[in-house]
Amino acid sequence: MPYADKIDEREGLQEWSGFLGLRNNVDPESFGREDLVTALNVDISDDLGIGRRKGYSAILTANVDRDLWASGSVCLGVGSNALKMVNPDYSLITLRSGLTASRPLSYAAVGDRVFWSNGAEMGCVQDGTNRTWGIAPPTTFSVTAGPGALAAGKYQVAITYLRGDLQESGAARATTVELTSVGGISLSSVLASTDTAVTHKVIYCTSVGGETLFRVGVIANSVTTFSITEVQKGVSPLLTQFLQPPPPGDHIAYQNGYMLVAVGARLYPSEAYAPELFDWRKAVPFLDPITMIAPVKGGVWLGLNNQIVWVAGDTPEAWDYKPAADYGVIPHTLWFADTGVLGDGKATGKMAAFFASKQGLCAGLPGGELRNLTETRYAYPSMDRGAGIVRRHRGIIQYIVSLQGTEVAANVAA
Repeated sequence: MPYADKIDEREGLQEWSGFLGLRNNVDPESFGREDLVTALNVDISDDLGIGRRKGYSAILTANVDRDLWASGSVCLGVGSNALKMVNPDYSLITLRSGLTASRPLSYAAVGDRVFWSNGAEMGCVQDGTNRTWGIAPPTTFSVTAGPGALAAGKYQVAITYLRGDLQESGAARATTVELTSVGGISLSSVLASTDTAVTHKVIYCTSVGGETLFRVGVIANSVTTFSITEVQKGVSPLLTQFLQPPPPGDHIAYQNGYMLVAVGARLYPSEAYAPELFDWRKAVPFLDPITMIAPVKGGVWLGLNNQIVWVAGDTPEAWDYKPAADYGVIPHTLWFADTGVLGDGKATGKMAAFFASKQGLCAGLPGGELRNLTETRYAYPSMDRGAGIVRRHRGIIQYIVSLQGTEVAANVAA
């Protein structure tokens, strides 16, 4: 046993030095001496001793009140329904105002880009500024026959937008035009993109009777007309047809080159290594709303409203879905930490996902092992959402979670 009794016979006192923490799943009359009914402002160390928890720290900034997130040198948060960047000196830069109240943000970093979404709005922070996540493709334009040297027959035409960093938008279904004699193709009413980062439009056209669209011209975003008058050898095919930005997701994550966006009960994967291009037809439907996306080595942990699922595989085409628990995950309680925190504290280089389920605090390990860390000792009511963090302090490693919302009459102590 890692704890021991000490009895002072003269004073009639007994010292107990080993505690396993709070317990509420049995009546206190059935407790062992290592179980606690109340533990207020104390920490339990690895040797099961109790120490008083230190007090409060001074507030460094009061203007970020929710959704704090950091990766590397980038720190973001929300205050007064505005997305803000926190500088090293704790000064703030407002990046985007007017976010929908009471909608928590989800973040995902890809290189120097940080994508964010709350189910109503979304964006990308890059180089200290906020911009759109992806580019909405052109909608309609007019195509008519005109003068030129093209052979008679059918042609297809499509248009994309081009951003200053060379990110290209998707394109809608191609427009067909038929030349009854030798001539050209005239485009008009090509609307300018309202995205301020878009600088150009790219024109694509097939050969006569062809099916592959090739680049035939680039014009400034403000230009609304273009003419195709001569045969051009195709060297740059259109690669983004039928692709578009994702819908605003409730939860987002990046795994093995794919951005994953959850909207309700549907999971949208991006194209490979293209986190700003999605084919909405590839959405994966589930029976319950998705409440968590947690990528780890070997797969992804998905939290649903009433289930936890292990999704094994490195690509959406290879995904293998395996139910791991018949209870759900409380949204926004996810935090990642090295798997070593579950053992001797030595780093392993592999990350585990820590989150609050509706029946206990859990760790989702690489390879698909799920550990419920508290189910056998402590029950808490489920709530609408929460926030979690793995804390290292004074040699103690803790997963700390705070829950918010209306308590649900389930998984409560007896």
